[in-house]
Amino acid sequence: MSVDLLPPPGEFRTTQEIRDAKLAEKLARRRKLMLLWSAPVVLVVFLAAAKLLSAVLLNLAGTSAYEKQNYVTATDRFASLAFFNVVEPWKAPFNEGTAVYATGDFFTAKEHLDVALGLVPTAPEGEPRGEEECMVRTNYSLSLEGLGDEAMIASDFAMATDYYEQAQTMLADCGESGGNGGEQAEQAEERQQQSQEESQQQQEQQEQQQGDGEGEEENESPSEDESGGEESQSPSEGESGGEESQSPSEGESGGEQSQSPSPGESTDPRQDELEERNQEAQESREAEEQQSGGGDGSGQNW
Repeated sequence: MSVDLLPPPGEFRTTQEIRDAKLAEKLARRRKLMLLWSAPVVLVVFLAAAKLLSAVLLNLAGTSAYEKQNYVTATDRFASLAFFNVVEPWKAPFNEGTAVYATGDFFTAKEHLDVALGLVPTAPEGEPRGEEECMVRTNYSLSLEGLGDEAMIASDFAMATDYYEQAQTMLADCGESGGNGGEQAEQAEERQQQSQEESQQQQEQQEQQQGDGEGEEENESPSEDESGGEESQSPSEGESGGEESQSPSEGESGGEQSQSPSPGESTDPRQDELEERNQEAQESREAEEQQSGGGDGSGQNW
């Protein structure tokens, strides 16, 4: 028998008891090492669980604020989900963009929803879009529609038409019957199509009015250019007895500052027509002065 197996003085243990004690000591050391090795894994699992729980709590808090129409608070809480929600990262910008949309800031909402659209899972090419993707696309489309409505109010019909077209393109395969966008997407698509048609009509009317305005400017009466220069003014400018400009009806053919050409010298029919109209206006004004005893200096714009 080995000396190591002998019991200490004053204590008697059998060989089996000594072997069991050594085995228990060995197992205890192994468990301690395993616990130390697994501590980082346990810590990571604990942090992950805490992060997921925080994401759930923040999402509930944001949803509660949104339902109470506290959209600014909801936006802040949804923004925090970008750090905590690692499983579904698209939900943070989607919820944040939806909350911002409710405040009326359509442009900022579009920016957040654009980020969500880049993170949301998409269906393979050739297959229908998934429900989650259609959720993002529907709200994205509503933001574009809001921008189009703002452009309509500002009378920028070209920009409004462009936004409505983008909104309908965003809803492709989601707003159609049988799509995964639901009833809201279908209603939005119909409304955007009507708004686009209205915007196009307003744009056409605006362009037609601008064209008519430019045509009127080009067709203005050449009373100053074709009647003898700046010093010779027609009665339409309110001069009933000026010394510098005399009407042809007054019989003054030798005026130094305004001389109207004789019919034989006139080669421009527009100038002849203008002189005839000026003469008729002068005669009419003189007749009124004779009846009322004087003139008021007013004239008729041609």
